Amino acid sequence: MTFTVKQRTAARDLALFLAAFYFLWTLRGTLFYAVDESINSPVWRAAYSSLLKFGLWVLPAAAFACLVKRSPPASYLGLLAVPNRRDWTWCLAITTAFLGLVTLFESTIGGKSFSGASLASLPVVVALFQLVLSPLFEEVLFRGVVLKELLTLLPGYLANALTSALFVGVHLPYWLSHKGANPRIVAASFGVFVFSFVAGWLYAKSASIWPPTLAHIANNVLASLLVASHG
Repeated sequence: MTFTVKQRTAARDLALFLAAFYFLWTLRGTLFYAVDESINSPVWRAAYSSLLKFGLWVLPAAAFACLVKRSPPASYLGLLAVPNRRDWTWCLAITTAFLGLVTLFESTIGGKSFSGASLASLPVVVALFQLVLSPLFEEVLFRGVVLKELLTLLPGYLANALTSALFVGVHLPYWLSHKGANPRIVAASFGVFVFSFVAGWLYAKSASIWPPTLAHIANNVLASLLVASHG
C-alpha cells in the first residue's frame, strides 16, 4: 500500500496523538486510579472521573481538530452532522439487532439474566455520568478522530478493525492492573472489539457521532441490566 505525502503526514500526526493519549491514559488507569478509590462519595467519584475523561479524551480531540486539521472541532468530530431518516433507520435497526444478539448470547452461553437492581441503585447523577457522558466522550475520540483519520488511510474494514483493536487497548491498563491477566479479560476484550466494530460501521454509515453514541449508551445500559444468574 502506497501513501501520498499528505497521507504519511496524517498518519504521523495520528500516531503521535495516540502515543501521547495512551501514555497519559495508562498512567490514569494504573498509578493514579488510587485517587478515584480515595473518593468516598459515588457522585463525586463519578464527577471526578467524567471531568478527567473530558480533559483527556474530548479536549485533546478538539485540539487535534483545531490545531492539526485546521477545522472547527464540532464539525470535524461529527457533532454537527445529523443523519437523514434513512440512515437513522438503518443505524437503529443494526443497533437493535446487535443488542438482541448480545442479550441472546449472554442469557444462554453467558448465564446472565435481567435485573434492574444494579441500575436502580445508581444515583441519577452517577448514571448520567457513567451511562451517557462517558460513552459520548469515548465516541468523540475513537469515532470522531481515530476512525475518521484511519478511513482516509486504509480500506474501511481495516480502518474499523484497527480502531476497534485500539479501543480494546485503552481498556487493558485498568483491567490488567486491577484484575490481573485472566480468561475473563479475553472475553471482555472480544465483546469490546465487536461492539466497537458495530459502532464504527454506524459512524461510517452516517458520518455522524450520534448513532454510535446512542448505540454505546444502549449497550452500557444493557450491560448494567444483565447480571450473572445464581444457583
